[in-house]
Amino acid sequence: MRRVLIVAYLFPPVGGLGVAGSQRVLKFAKYLPSYGWQPIVLTVKERSYESYFSIDPSLVKKIPADAIVIRTTVFRWLTRVLELKGRLQGRKAPPSRDASAYSDTSSDGAAVSPVPSDAPRSVYQRLKDGITDLCEIPDEEMGWIVPAVIGGLRAFRRYRYEAIVATGRPWTALVVGVLLHCLTGKPLLVDFRDPWTTNPFRLRYSPMRNQIETWLERWVIRRATAVVANTSELQTEFRERFHAEPGEKFVTLLNGFDPDDFAEVQPKADTAAPLCTIAHTGFLYGKRDPKMFLEAVRLCLSRSLVDRRKLRILLVGAAELPYNLSDYVEEAGLSDVVELHGHLPYRESLSCLYRSDVLLLLQPGTKTQVPSKLFDYIGVGKPILAVSPLDGATARLMRHHRLGVVADPDRHEDIAECLAALYKAWDIGALDSMIDRTACRAFDVRQVTGRLAEKLSMLTVGKQ
Repeated sequence: MRRVLIVAYLFPPVGGLGVAGSQRVLKFAKYLPSYGWQPIVLTVKERSYESYFSIDPSLVKKIPADAIVIRTTVFRWLTRVLELKGRLQGRKAPPSRDASAYSDTSSDGAAVSPVPSDAPRSVYQRLKDGITDLCEIPDEEMGWIVPAVIGGLRAFRRYRYEAIVATGRPWTALVVGVLLHCLTGKPLLVDFRDPWTTNPFRLRYSPMRNQIETWLERWVIRRATAVVANTSELQTEFRERFHAEPGEKFVTLLNGFDPDDFAEVQPKADTAAPLCTIAHTGFLYGKRDPKMFLEAVRLCLSRSLVDRRKLRILLVGAAELPYNLSDYVEEAGLSDVVELHGHLPYRESLSCLYRSDVLLLLQPGTKTQVPSKLFDYIGVGKPILAVSPLDGATARLMRHHRLGVVADPDRHEDIAECLAALYKAWDIGALDSMIDRTACRAFDVRQVTGRLAEKLSMLTVGKQ
């Protein structure tokens, strides 16, 4: 069997806001052997993960028994300096400013630091931020580069892998992949689970850091043998931005769901009176703000388009918003309709989705991204209400596969209209008519892994 090194910072037991990246690699490790490829996963020791990553022991049990997993440490000298400074000043060091970016593709999340404000900063503050930026290029995981390269070279000497896959974010993993490609001469496939420098969720950095990361992104793209985007829209963007590269270098490899995960979930029976239950699982932060949706709920209730006695909204997961979500729900008069739940382990969040009638997807502000939770929703097989740009990747995928309805994120009247239509369908028992259940087969992660294996075989033809 041929061997491939997968460079992945996120891997079980990481759950919470890192679960999307963790699951993608886990499924590749599980199914690649079926296509003749033995994966060697190069990742991080559990104790080296930042505190804002949740640890989900149940995910470790899903790692195949015959999987080769190499775990290395991460050098965090900057974190130690900040911690020492905080102790001397009598306070804790702040968490990384960029933690929230990990949940762009996350199914759930834990609270992280807020996005920096746009308030004017002093010269001294700008200097400190500039120094911090330089020490976190390409991201706050840069301390993994040296240990990961050493671990990758040792793996090459021992296992003689024939190809390298590096998946990001964090972008540090892609840098590691390029360095190992240069040192071993093996073909490199870089996997962009999100945009890098053009990401609408990207935080505000110094111009110097932006320039350096733009150069690094270009360097990674040019040195890679193949570039994977997780949406066709991102693939198109890459082709337009890097037009000097051959078009066939860029391919699309969507996320998917594992039928085995859903077969294990046994939703609890609900003996209460029937309620139209709408559920959202995942981290609420930044642009992923439920306020516009909740305003639409209020509009439906005020116009009697929905019977509040028959409606339940479940928001499952942490929230890091510029306001207190619980207080807002109470002030909006929705306490009897909206239930707020904290972080749940992955399996429990799936069970929650199964007990719901409609699944809510909040993806405003971006046209090239499809959140990974959409594929969990597809696996559950319930109608989806997507609040997302009507001309974006999420909306196009929703319409093409008839997965539910899409509402304009900037118009609560449009969201209310879609919500009322779904409620009416539920009330007359016609929700099933709003989706194509056969569409889910296209997103089976086994097929996605098969396409990855096919690409790896193409890259290594004549290079054995």
